[in-house]
Amino acid sequence: EKQFLGVISSESERMARIVTDLLTLSRLDYGRMELRMTRFSLSALLHKVADAMKFTAEDSGHELTVDAPDSLPEITGDRERIEQVVVNILSNAVKYTSSGGHIRLAACEGEKNTVRITVQDDGIGIPAEDVPRLFERFYRVDKARSRESGGTGLGLSIAQEILNQHKGKIEISSVYGEGTSVTITMPAALPQA
Repeated sequence: EKQFLGVISSESERMARIVTDLLTLSRLDYGRMELRMTRFSLSALLHKVADAMKFTAEDSGHELTVDAPDSLPEITGDRERIEQVVVNILSNAVKYTSSGGHIRLAACEGEKNTVRITVQDDGIGIPAEDVPRLFERFYRVDKARSRESGGTGLGLSIAQEILNQHKGKIEISSVYGEGTSVTITMPAALPQA
């Protein structure tokens, strides 16, 4: 009976996550997501997220390294939402990397007044035929595994929509069995007068 209640509890939590994610997406779709735009340090945000994720990574036996120099340009955006995007991508890296893996969060200046954030892992990778479909809603590469880990199949769709609203983009490249690299490109904040 305890086991049965456990299943009900974890499934209802998963349903709640799906509902929350769907609400987020519908708000983004209809432009009703109120973005609180401010100018902030990307470097500080990335270090904060990495600190928060370190324990999760270490629990899974991973080494998480950060390379986000203070000299990075600032960005203008909804800090909480950008944080949500980076957390989502780092969580995926942790989830789909076998114990003892390496995850690297890095950022640098890109071309034409942009900043580039990359998350690289040496995890299980993604089969080539799945890569083009990763941003489809509810699409999950490994159904059994993502269900186990409580995924909703909506995280990357949400990340992409949030970045669209920030005039940014997200790209994923992966080699099955070797690892995955996610690159986010966003406009840097305009120089202050």
